[in-house]
Amino acid sequence: MGGTFDPVHNGHLAAARQLRDVADLDQVWLMPNAQPPHRSEPPLAAAEDRMRMVEQAVLDQPGLLASRLEVDRGNVSYTIDTVRELTRRFPGQRFELLLGSDAAQQIRSWHEAAALLADANFVIFNRPETSLAPQTMHELGFAPARTRVVHLETPAIAAHQIRDRLARGSPIDDLVPASVVDYIRAHGLYRP
Repeated sequence: MGGTFDPVHNGHLAAARQLRDVADLDQVWLMPNAQPPHRSEPPLAAAEDRMRMVEQAVLDQPGLLASRLEVDRGNVSYTIDTVRELTRRFPGQRFELLLGSDAAQQIRSWHEAAALLADANFVIFNRPETSLAPQTMHELGFAPARTRVVHLETPAIAAHQIRDRLARGSPIDDLVPASVVDYIRAHGLYRP
C-alpha cells in the first residue's frame, strides 16, 4: 500500500487492517514514496520522517508492516519500478498492489502504465465519492483475473486536514495514532 503518508493517519491504518482481513492478505506493507510522481509540490515532511511515522504507526498492528523499499531507493517512486524490484527480491512470491478507486481511475497516467497493468495484481478499494463500474475497470485495462475489488468502511480522513489543524494549533489526537502525534511534536513537523 503505497502513499505519501504526509502524515500517516487512522484512515490509512483502518484501510490497511480491513484490506488485510477482507482481501485475506498475509501482510499489508505500508510503503511511503520517496518522491511522489503525481504531486507538483514535494511532501512537507522529509521521506525519512514519513518513514519513521509509518514505522511507529504499525508497531502494534498485527500483519501491518512498514516497508523502506521506495524511501531507500530514493528519487521518484514509480510503482512499476517497485513491482519489478519486489519480483526480483522475492521470486515466487505473490504481491498485490492495494489501490484506492481514485488512484485506480488515474492508472493510465502512471509511468509505464501498460507494463504495470500487464505485470501486477491489484486489490482496488473504494474511496469516498469514487467507485469503479466493471465496464470502467475494463476500459482502464485492469485484467479480471488479476484484479479484485473490495469495499471498506474507513473514516474520511485526509492528510491535509491534519496539516491544517497543526498549522492552526488544533489537536490531531482523533486523526492519528498517539505515537505519530508524539513523533510530529518531538520533531517539530508541520509547523507554520
